Order: sequence, then structure tokens, then C-alpha cells
Amino acid sequence: MQIDGTELMMEWISHDGQTAPRLAQTRPDEALLADYFEQLREAMAILTQDGWVHGDLSPYNILAAGPRLVIIDLPQILSLTGHDRGFEYLRRDCTNVCRWFTARGLAADPDELYDDLLRHAF
Repeated sequence: MQIDGTELMMEWISHDGQTAPRLAQTRPDEALLADYFEQLREAMAILTQDGWVHGDLSPYNILAAGPRLVIIDLPQILSLTGHDRGFEYLRRDCTNVCRWFTARGLAADPDELYDDLLRHAF
């Protein structure tokens, strides 16, 4: 949230007074799983539309604050077109998150997600 010299102030992400777990630690029901995927797709689309790629997106870099997802660990964010591996990292992010959702019963195709995000980029 704020940097002051060598100090970094971070926001506590919580829900109902409890620290939000990593997405990887959750077991959402079918409806919440679908909603989580849509939230993530929208967040990735916004990043891509602005020319950015997380670069290390996985269920370990996403917090589940009740019904709301929060993407964390953004310092390695990179330019989609300015980094020589930007598109490769975007595809890897898509594969990582879709693998998790698919393992929990949601049909999440990484190629479809990647193609959708590319439409937002250009």
C-alpha cells in the first residue's frame, strides 16, 4: 500500500476477521468456483488490456477473501509486448490457473482463456 524509505506497508487481506487463504487452500462449491474463474478471467483481461502480464500467476498468488479474489505478488509483473517472453508468460499463467480450476471440476481451457485475453490486448 505504501513505501516509506526501506519500509513497505502492506494491506491485510481478510474476510470476516480471518486472513484470506490462498486460492490453492480453498475448496469452493460449484457456483463459487465458477464465480472465482470469472473474476480471475476479468482481472487477467484488465491486466492484458493494459499491456501487463502477472508472470507467475497460480493458485498460490491469488487470495480468496470470501467471495472475492485478490491477486497478489505483483512485483514481477511484466510488459506483454515489451518483454521478449511476455506472451509465453501469459500462456503459462493461463495454464497454471486453468489446471487448478479443471482439477476441481470446472471446464477451464487454457487455450480458450489465452485467446480471449489476446483479444483484449489488441
